[in-house]
Amino acid sequence: MKNKYFNLSLKFKLFYPVLIALVIAIIVFTVFLVNISRESIYQIAEDGMLLEATTIKKMFERERELKLENVKTDLKIANRIFYSKKISFSDKYLDIEATNQVSLTSHNTRIKELYWGNKPIFNSNLFPDETHGLFGGTTTIFQKIDSGFLRISTNVLKENGERAVGTFIPNSSIVAKTINNGEIYYGRAYVVNDWYITAYEPIYLHNELIGVLYVGGKEKDIKKLHETLNTLNIGTTGFPFVLDIDGNIIHQPDDLRNIIIDNDLITLILHNNSEIKKFTSKKNNVEYLLALDYYPDFEYHIVIAIPTKELTYVPLKTIIVNSIIMGLILVVLLAILMLSTTTPRVHRLLNAIRLSNTKLKSTKQALKQSEENFETIFQNSSDEIFVSDIQGNIIEVNKQASKLLLYSKEELLQMNILDIKPLKQAGLFLKYRKTIISQGSFLFDSEYINKNGEVIPVETNSRLLEFNGETVILSISRNLAKRKEMERKVLSAVIQTEEKERERFSKDMHDGIGPLLSTVKLYVNELGSTEIKPKEKKEFVIQVNKMLDDAVSSIREISNNLMPRVIHEYGLVKALEAFCEKVNQTGKIHVDFNTNGIQYSLDKNIQLILFRVISELLTNTIKHAKAKNAYIQLQKSGDNISLMFTDDGIGFDSKTVMENKGTGIGLKSIVSRIKSINGNCEITSSEGNGFKINIEI
Repeated sequence: MKNKYFNLSLKFKLFYPVLIALVIAIIVFTVFLVNISRESIYQIAEDGMLLEATTIKKMFERERELKLENVKTDLKIANRIFYSKKISFSDKYLDIEATNQVSLTSHNTRIKELYWGNKPIFNSNLFPDETHGLFGGTTTIFQKIDSGFLRISTNVLKENGERAVGTFIPNSSIVAKTINNGEIYYGRAYVVNDWYITAYEPIYLHNELIGVLYVGGKEKDIKKLHETLNTLNIGTTGFPFVLDIDGNIIHQPDDLRNIIIDNDLITLILHNNSEIKKFTSKKNNVEYLLALDYYPDFEYHIVIAIPTKELTYVPLKTIIVNSIIMGLILVVLLAILMLSTTTPRVHRLLNAIRLSNTKLKSTKQALKQSEENFETIFQNSSDEIFVSDIQGNIIEVNKQASKLLLYSKEELLQMNILDIKPLKQAGLFLKYRKTIISQGSFLFDSEYINKNGEVIPVETNSRLLEFNGETVILSISRNLAKRKEMERKVLSAVIQTEEKERERFSKDMHDGIGPLLSTVKLYVNELGSTEIKPKEKKEFVIQVNKMLDDAVSSIREISNNLMPRVIHEYGLVKALEAFCEKVNQTGKIHVDFNTNGIQYSLDKNIQLILFRVISELLTNTIKHAKAKNAYIQLQKSGDNISLMFTDDGIGFDSKTVMENKGTGIGLKSIVSRIKSINGNCEITSSEGNGFKINIEI
């Protein structure tokens, strides 16, 4: 026990001089470091402040670039929506008072009325409000006039809060010149009463420039500027603020308002760019170091201010504190080394470190293997996998997606999901996108169009997730082409078999019931003869009744299976017109039937399915809807057939009916028939709001 105490005391005695020498060395080093650091600290602080000012400037530049990228994406969406409907002129002319948005001078002009679908565009809010609901910002449709391009539909507001319909971009502007050259204009533009980041695209009709499609957002987002600058930490008590070219304060910390509002300070800022200046505030008698910069695109002066006391006091204090901490750490380490009593402990520590390194290496290998396994599964999945951002830009795909769409991965990564969708799917895509964002996930049927222009039906399961620090949408699609083709063939075979059977029944009707009725006629004629004895008449009556019973029985068996022969003889349109006329004659409901482009040579199966579908829809309306009117629109354009059916009945909850296995058998049968011929259905109904179904084939 005494030896152990002696050994411990000896170690402490050996430790004292080492400790004193170490403390003296730390003090000398600290004093030396403080003396040589004063000027370098000041220089580093100036460089850092200039860098902070430059960083804020870069933030403004980046915001401007992001807005330009956003308007490019927004223009794609607006383009899809705009051209999803037919653009045409009516025979009507409008007299307009047109106001130059730059000079504010006005003159009268006459324009031909332009239609979007079946709606006039002038002074209509339909298109701007629809696009604003999808991506925000401002949207405008311009119509070309002699003096420039006239706003005929917009959500850009004038200073009085009214929509700027009737204002025009003069031909002298860079925007008008670019459009007249047949080019798209991207960039900064003056819109009515403010600067915007914009995109202008020419509108052509029959190869003639008739107008411009515009999207844009305000160049300066002051609210976002405040939020961003408030998150910046400039030293301990430093702060940023921003002035415009007229000396108006755009941003300042609220708790430093009295320091900032100083006419001498504002004058100093407005007359200096990209410099370091010192300034003593008269409000609190504190000297500040200012780093100044200027962003010409926004015409903003950027200022970083830090009290000069903080620049030297805080860093030197930090150096001293860190030196003391370092000294204490060295003392503790030295004490541990001095108090170590056995070499085996050191060996055990080293062995533990080796074991830890081995485990760490094994963990890294396992992580790498896991990543490789995930990549293998991702790339070799039999389904098409897409990762896209909220705007629909593709940021990752697997090999199967490239194989299906015939694009290379590099090509797909430069595209938007809308670029691989048929034009008719654009509206549905945006609708489904909003559902995914609001619900977190969504399963739906859709279509892709590959590099060769072939349309591919798919079933897509999409969900929101975090990927590389941002919210994205993961979409896993399954090719339904083979399955739909098989379903179509099966249903086609069933329909053909059904129709052959009905033809057979028709023949049986002619060959079986016809002779029976002819024989009955002969017997009836004989009964009218005066030469037949009463006993023979009685026998004739018995025979007639028997044959009539046979005929009635045969008719009951086959009447429900007779095919609509009028389709074969006169075509689908005549069959539907006859059917609707019979319904109207009942007086229970009025049916308005319109058709366009439907030819008699339409595929037999498609004609029959459309007849059965419309018959089923009208039957359901008569039985359940309590409707007074129904409207049927059937038309064909190119290879596409569209059917719209509406009624003004009591309506129903379509979602509940379609999801309930015990209800909606008729509707589900209609959907199944349409899908068998590669068609799509969209059902809209709610209680008290009637019923509507849109069918595209």
